Amino acid sequence: MGDVRIHPTAILDPDVELGTEVTIGPYCVLRGPSRIGDRSVLFERVSIAPGVIMGEENRIHMGAVIGHEPQDHAFRGAITTTRLGNGNEIREYVTIHRATKEGTETRIGDRNLLMAQSHVAHNCQLGDRIVLANGALLAGHVVVEDQVFLSGAVLIHQFVRIGRLSLLRGGSRTSRDVPPFCIIDGTHTVRTLNRIGLRRAGYSGGEIGALRANFRKIYQTRSLDRSFITRLLTEGDPLTREMAKFILESKRGVCQSRFSIDKNEASEYD
Repeated sequence: MGDVRIHPTAILDPDVELGTEVTIGPYCVLRGPSRIGDRSVLFERVSIAPGVIMGEENRIHMGAVIGHEPQDHAFRGAITTTRLGNGNEIREYVTIHRATKEGTETRIGDRNLLMAQSHVAHNCQLGDRIVLANGALLAGHVVVEDQVFLSGAVLIHQFVRIGRLSLLRGGSRTSRDVPPFCIIDGTHTVRTLNRIGLRRAGYSGGEIGALRANFRKIYQTRSLDRSFITRLLTEGDPLTREMAKFILESKRGVCQSRFSIDKNEASEYD
């Protein structure tokens, strides 16, 4: 194991596998079979349940619970997995639950930040570079794509898909899919385009402008024009095509605008 530091108050099952330069803090409990990757740090009172497979350089803060049994009536003790990638920051009292049915997994990608008391339920699939702010709650089977920002106290219904580079404002909630690049507030309401997020992701003004023009046409009414959106699959710019494909593939239906996009809204995000 090489240069592993384990506090004498920590409890580890014999079938817990530790990589090199791992630090296990006071009063941590690690149940196996599970694996903790190289250079990961578990601060005090972290709980690791059976079936956790953790990559390298993860930092798990005080009181976090990783891989415990799902809050799901369908769970019958199946052997399931909780998988974390590399470089994740899991803050105080975060809960990440393992999957429900045999052979399935809850998955967290790379370089995500899950802030204090956020919750990732069974069978969720999270991509990379996502932020869950304090108290953000994901129900079961939610899919969150790369570079999404979920603000404080956001509520996501089960089986919802959150598109890439979208942002949900504090206290918002949705039971519908969130298309990529959108800002959501209230109850599954599209408010505007996440232009700052797109710029920070490296997209040019021209790319954002082309998307914005089509975004306004898509969301100019509550009733989305599917024939127009279908045309955008071939006629739109790459970002617009990604948004159109997401909308057309949605099984739950997507978030919609209140009536039309508010062109006069003064927003720090627009």
